[in-house]
Amino acid sequence: MIFILCFVVFASCENNQGLSSEAAKVQKYMVDNAVIAHRGTIYWAPELTEAAFRWARNTGADYLEIDISFSKDGVPIIMHDGTFKRTTDVAVKFPGREKDPIESFTYQEILQLDAGIRFNERNTGRARESFVGQDVPVFEDVFRIAEGKRIKRDEQGKRIVSKSESGEYMFEYEDDPADNGNRPGVYIEFKDPENYPGIEQHVYDVLARIDWNILEGEPVNEKTPAYIDGKVNIANTKGKVLIQTFSRQGMATLLDVFKGKLLCSFLVGAENGLTTEASCDEIIGFAKATGAQFIGSNLGDGVKDGMSTMFAQRLRAAGLKSNVYSFNTVEQMGKYYNNGKPLCDGMITNRADLTLDFYHAKGVRQAGKQGKPEEVLMELGY
Repeated sequence: MIFILCFVVFASCENNQGLSSEAAKVQKYMVDNAVIAHRGTIYWAPELTEAAFRWARNTGADYLEIDISFSKDGVPIIMHDGTFKRTTDVAVKFPGREKDPIESFTYQEILQLDAGIRFNERNTGRARESFVGQDVPVFEDVFRIAEGKRIKRDEQGKRIVSKSESGEYMFEYEDDPADNGNRPGVYIEFKDPENYPGIEQHVYDVLARIDWNILEGEPVNEKTPAYIDGKVNIANTKGKVLIQTFSRQGMATLLDVFKGKLLCSFLVGAENGLTTEASCDEIIGFAKATGAQFIGSNLGDGVKDGMSTMFAQRLRAAGLKSNVYSFNTVEQMGKYYNNGKPLCDGMITNRADLTLDFYHAKGVRQAGKQGKPEEVLMELGY
């Protein structure tokens, strides 16, 4: 790991030599013009909830993007923030603990939280009574939803959770009656991995257990198509999982655990000072040295863009591709598409519906977009 972190000092001079044959092979696992559903959606449903992920799947997104954290007792959960304050009713359920970190709550406590009610309070025009009571998902939930399932619940609508003899939580799922056949991949962001020692190996092991780790089990056929009869089929291909992080130490650990054989993106932002060729080349060199095939960069504010034309040109010359986050409007998409010469290869979007329409209109995509957003929600029972 120390070697990898030091190697970047000398890597910039090799930026334009392209990817290694192994990295180039892995990079091809991901489709171009990918639609990556940021937190499922933050617009049409409460972010990072079952409702958001089912909506994104049925809408036809290529990937469901998630952030992983851990409960106090070691259960991997899906949450973007460091606390539950913004997206749940933690202040009501646990007064005085709303600013406490996620890892200070046990999973039984997290089960009590409502992850939908705050969305309704802030988005009255898109609020739905059925969003009330949405759970904070666990890591496995997202993969099962991508497979066409939903969380199994009792007659009161509470998810069914039990424990094994060894004390591990066991979660139940059932076929989703509203599943329309899309099979998206999952796009995993490791949030603050330094706070969770061993998180990378834990994810590796869970992916193997649930049959989503392409490095374990039965080999995945490289010729499996990403789209079949207009439906997304990425969950059945070698591109089913992408891993990413902002952390440089985390990137080195991901390389150590996944050996550069899984789709990987190094995340950066406009705040990284991407204003000179030297600063861009340093980041490109580090990404390549740690096994990344992609750079993930933010939209910026129009002044400090995370993916300038210069940065895009230099990373392409180095053999890397990019996925930019996070799109909200057609105008933003048009800017980064750049008249047929895209500044990014995929869009991490809060509006998968708009991004699918955008790519369809450009004639670079056929699959996805299964009806109007509100209609999809109604079909799912929301």
